[in-house]
Amino acid sequence: MSLMNEAAITDAERWEDIPKVYSLPQKIWRGLAFFVRRKPLGAFGAVLLLTPVIASIFGPGFSLIGPIEFPRLTPYGYNEYELNKDILLNPSLTHPMGTDHLGRDLFSRLLYGGRLSFAIGWSVYALSSLMSISLTIISAYYIRTVDLLLQRVVEIVNFLPDIILIITLFSIYGANPITLILTLAVLRGFDTGRVLRSVVIGVKTMPFIEAAKTLGASDGRIIRKHIFPQIAYLIIVYATGALASAVLIESGLAILGVGLDPTYPTFGNLLNGSRQYLRTAPHLALFPGLVIFMLLLGARLLGDALRDVLDPRLRGSK
Repeated sequence: MSLMNEAAITDAERWEDIPKVYSLPQKIWRGLAFFVRRKPLGAFGAVLLLTPVIASIFGPGFSLIGPIEFPRLTPYGYNEYELNKDILLNPSLTHPMGTDHLGRDLFSRLLYGGRLSFAIGWSVYALSSLMSISLTIISAYYIRTVDLLLQRVVEIVNFLPDIILIITLFSIYGANPITLILTLAVLRGFDTGRVLRSVVIGVKTMPFIEAAKTLGASDGRIIRKHIFPQIAYLIIVYATGALASAVLIESGLAILGVGLDPTYPTFGNLLNGSRQYLRTAPHLALFPGLVIFMLLLGARLLGDALRDVLDPRLRGSK
């Protein structure tokens, strides 16, 4: 029977067994299709996370160099209002998410505020990743003394409550986005560096690292070709958590009354400003809270799915 089946194979079927060469766009689409099929919850999380991000980037209008300009999703500015007009309106076609106590369009304020909130989150991710990778590779791969000193600093920082430290720095340097970004970047950088350190220490004792050293590979090549690929998936997965964590901390500070300047229409400030209107205008708290919930849920689902796909130890899990 096997001989008959083998004889029945046509030339077209034989051609299908030859590996195909795909272009970069085809590889991207095939990778996305594989991710959607293998991790549907992760794909759902990506939709939840990217929807407010993309809307905040392009919604208020986005101009490129030259005459090209993306259309705006709302005709109103985030601080545009007329005195004693359209105050605390419920959601309608004119104002999809209603208006606040000054008559400002809530949808516009969410779009503009999202830009600032997401800019804070991505800035924290970029700075903390650069800090954690640099310190981890230098301390865990090269210098044992620096590693011991760095771990003592990490332990001291971890003993300090994040909220108390941020409030203290706000009282000294002012409640502005730069202070928040730098503080969160240092705190997250130490946390991420502790995780990366354990991976780097484990990888540098592997046989293939010893083989590379025996063949004369330089430290820079070993780090670039062997060490960094082993921690790259952690950096990618960390991006989702960093964004959600920064938005959550900013919102928590605002609700406590010690956040950024109230003139910034961030998610936290919008929530904090809605507390006294919960009975008369609940939509002022509903929509910002819904966006924060989408971000947190989407970041968690997408982060778990990316970890399962990219982590060599978990690759293949469902």
